[in-house]
Amino acid sequence: MGIASGIKTCAMAAVIVTGSAFAALAATFNGSFTIGGNAFSSPGLVVNASPTSGPLNLNLTVGQSVTFDLFDIWTNDPLINGSDTTPQSIFVDFDIGRSGGVGALNGTTQGNTAFIFQYGSVNWQAPLMLAFGNGGLMQISLSNEIFNFGVFGLSAGQANGATVQATATLIAAPVPLPAAGLGLLAGLGGLALVRRRRMRDAA
Repeated sequence: MGIASGIKTCAMAAVIVTGSAFAALAATFNGSFTIGGNAFSSPGLVVNASPTSGPLNLNLTVGQSVTFDLFDIWTNDPLINGSDTTPQSIFVDFDIGRSGGVGALNGTTQGNTAFIFQYGSVNWQAPLMLAFGNGGLMQISLSNEIFNFGVFGLSAGQANGATVQATATLIAAPVPLPAAGLGLLAGLGGLALVRRRRMRDAA
């Protein structure tokens, strides 16, 4: 009787630990982003962005990707000339709000001409890898975009701009520190229960 009860209790403890492990495969991330760089002032093609900062709320399982609109980009310049074709810096700071999870994704903006066409462009570097405490890892990439495409000049204004999208992929979920402790407590509790029942049966 005591042995059977012990097996059952240990099995229940194993289920608890296993459940904690599977729960760790999903995670909720609440944070924010902020945009900056030289692209927003002269010299060079002056761009605008909206919003320039905002919240981030992501709920991902391991291996899952989600793509969403991050911000609009455009220029009010009517024509590309002079230094407008010189690449200017732009970056997006990410702060996901967990242990670690802070980093910047860098890019460039510039004016372009092709025959009678003119347009602005934004191009980003390799995806950003955000590392969290307890083994969590997320990849964030941003979409390259062309904006304010025009003929013999730029089609200026926000209405002719583009939307930069972000893609977040959860590579590994942060494992909550208490999970291992709870599993250990469950196992110890099971052993104590077995001991009490064996003592009761012996009496």
